[in-house]
Amino acid sequence: MGLADIENRIERLIEGAFGRMSRKGLQPSEIGKKVVRQMELEKRIGVRGPIVPNHYMILLAPEDFESLADISTALHSELLALVQETARERHYKFVGFLDVGVDVDHDIPRGTFAIESQYQEDPEYMGHLYLEMPNGMRVPLADSPVTIGRLPGSTIVIDEPRVSRRHAEISVTDEGVVRVRDLGSTNGTRLNGLAVTDGAAREGDEIDVGGVKIRIGRQ
Repeated sequence: MGLADIENRIERLIEGAFGRMSRKGLQPSEIGKKVVRQMELEKRIGVRGPIVPNHYMILLAPEDFESLADISTALHSELLALVQETARERHYKFVGFLDVGVDVDHDIPRGTFAIESQYQEDPEYMGHLYLEMPNGMRVPLADSPVTIGRLPGSTIVIDEPRVSRRHAEISVTDEGVVRVRDLGSTNGTRLNGLAVTDGAAREGDEIDVGGVKIRIGRQ
């Protein structure tokens, strides 16, 4: 999935929230483009190569913020994927876990927006394992198990017909071993192409949950 695909999805999300009003006010295509421009403006040269901010905040007028309330979760996921995909394609690094938020600024006129970015360093970031979704979004593997399924309360919600409501659970043991456990799903869970009910995995392995490929990585 490329940057253009993600930018188009962001544009469709916001146009759906604003309707025809967006043609005269907030321009959906500009949000994704401005986030990428912000990365470029704040880029620095680090020891391991170019680094970019890992925290981004999009500031909207109160009226525009309210209009986006119903799509806030989807918009957050797509913006995360956009920043992650941009960093991957351009070989940029982060100094901590990535976050992209949307908030209100009462000083911003309706139909416009601003973006703030920060470097928020996490000394443990370089050693963290994560799950990488097909859209580029990364979910940290930490102390709490990561649950995957169609159930809204799952850590990773995948709205696909072949994915069960409670499909799989990924966790890290005290010894640092990644455990992949199927939760009695209908279509099963695969690890590197082989069916698994409860098995050990490692960095670089691929987990298949109902046809959705998830990669284990370390940043």
